[in-house]
Amino acid sequence: MSGTILELPGADALSDFRREKLLARLAAVDPAVTDLRARFVHFCQLVRAPDPRERDLLETLLRYGSPTPFEIAGVPLALTVPRPGTLSPWSSKATDIARNCGLGLVVRIERGVRWWVAGAKPSAALTTPLFDRMVEAALAPDAD
Repeated sequence: MSGTILELPGADALSDFRREKLLARLAAVDPAVTDLRARFVHFCQLVRAPDPRERDLLETLLRYGSPTPFEIAGVPLALTVPRPGTLSPWSSKATDIARNCGLGLVVRIERGVRWWVAGAKPSAALTTPLFDRMVEAALAPDAD
């Protein structure tokens, strides 16, 4: 199927509590870790490029969570997404909502998380605590 994949940034993916918990786990792996940040990213599979009205509506639908942008300090660590070949419950609901709002060009919307770490070099050992291997996969941080 030909079409377009549109990537739209999302909100902060970590609560303060979860961030502190993960920071402690990462520091146990590499004591050089000083900070961790994560942001949702949305991948919209569309039958064609959206017109300005459709893009605006899609961006509005995908605007949720903390509206306060955070400064991304550190180096890209990973992009975590639902396991390839699966359809997450979040994706099913988001896709249904977009279509019900008149966005018939939407084939599927999926959500991932981009991670950044400060103070340490990225490694598989640092990535492992960030996701559930049963339902998610970790990709290179700049993967689309």
